[in-house]
Amino acid sequence: MSVNYRQGKRDDCRRIAELDYMASGGAVEYLFHDLLANKSALELVSDSLEKDIYPHTFRSCIVAESNQGIMGMALSYPAQFHCITDELVNFLPPDRLQRFREFYSARVEGSYFLDAICVDEKYRGIGIGKTLLEQTKIKANREGYNELSLIAFADNTRAIRLYEKQGFKRVKHIELEPHELIPHEGGCVLMKCAL
Repeated sequence: MSVNYRQGKRDDCRRIAELDYMASGGAVEYLFHDLLANKSALELVSDSLEKDIYPHTFRSCIVAESNQGIMGMALSYPAQFHCITDELVNFLPPDRLQRFREFYSARVEGSYFLDAICVDEKYRGIGIGKTLLEQTKIKANREGYNELSLIAFADNTRAIRLYEKQGFKRVKHIELEPHELIPHEGGCVLMKCAL
């Protein structure tokens, strides 16, 4: 199977949103559920990507595509944008933001940030995730960055193993209070690697 890696396009927004939703491990659902009566959390993410407002835009994504469609994606941008924005403060209920305050405050200053990476379950184990990581490193380097950072759920040992094989080191543990919509234990881990 031939896989092509390219920048995301506006027509990809729904599929990128689906993969971002999967990658979030419940965080997207927790943050955005029931905010608008006629929009699901997934639809809100898709709409946000389609608005094309940097950094959360389809243009910030690398997608992996074959004749089967989009199989995976990586969403990345400078780490300075990984924060609680005025837009989030005005849109999200305070209790939801409070649960994620430490998460949004954790970053490796001066690094490029891999916000989300996901490969559809049907296509895992054939190197797409590894290649998406490599492509993100190239993108970050091309934009003048010499470090790439990310945050992973501490109990996502498969992903953490992949990141460590790609040169990532653990920088900080991030507390994340459990919730029924976020079925993960042990909080998160901030990681970085040199480019």
